[in-house]
Amino acid sequence: MGHGKHYGITEFYVGKDALISTTMIHTWGGEDVEVVPRSAARVEENGTFLSNYISMKPVKRVQMYPEARLSGENSVARFSSVVLAPEGSELDLGQRAILEAKGTSAELLSRVITRGGNVIARAHIIGGGAEETRGHIECKGLILEDGIIHAIPEIEGGRLTNTELSHEAAVGKIARDEIEYLMARGGLNEEEATATIIRGFLDVKIQGLPDSLQRQIDAAIDAAEDGF
Repeated sequence: MGHGKHYGITEFYVGKDALISTTMIHTWGGEDVEVVPRSAARVEENGTFLSNYISMKPVKRVQMYPEARLSGENSVARFSSVVLAPEGSELDLGQRAILEAKGTSAELLSRVITRGGNVIARAHIIGGGAEETRGHIECKGLILEDGIIHAIPEIEGGRLTNTELSHEAAVGKIARDEIEYLMARGGLNEEEATATIIRGFLDVKIQGLPDSLQRQIDAAIDAAEDGF
């Protein structure tokens, strides 16, 4: 594939007691493609919305910020992302959850690896709109080569006292002592030890996936690992 630009607009409505699980596995087949998806979800009482994003192949630019509005009591949203940024790529990725009703909860998880690309990993939970809301953000980034990762977790608690929101973010390189430990204890050479650590970092079992999609994700991780 040569130069191209992809736009996608998707809306989800999760009714009472319903479940929607959506997964994007981006494989564009070229390094000169720009991707600008737009998606939003509304979740009613006891509904569950699962949104998964996987990008392990070369791409020039991605800009996305899906949003889930939890408007029904005890509704749930979970975003999971596993991303590899090769050299020359620009990835601006984010998720937002708005907790509007009592008992709503959200979890925003991301794993990012850069091999020379620039990544902005955003996440935003707005709580405090109702009683007994909960939310958590987790962003972990691994720098393998001279790339940049900006982790930007944001939580808004509002004025209520029984909203529980938390976040954690960590960005760094593979620790030398971890590689040496695997080499000494596992009988691995340096390349094998590094690949083992990366595999563990990326091996996130995403909730709600059928086995066929999980196999596709595992295959994408295996293919990316061959380039490490």
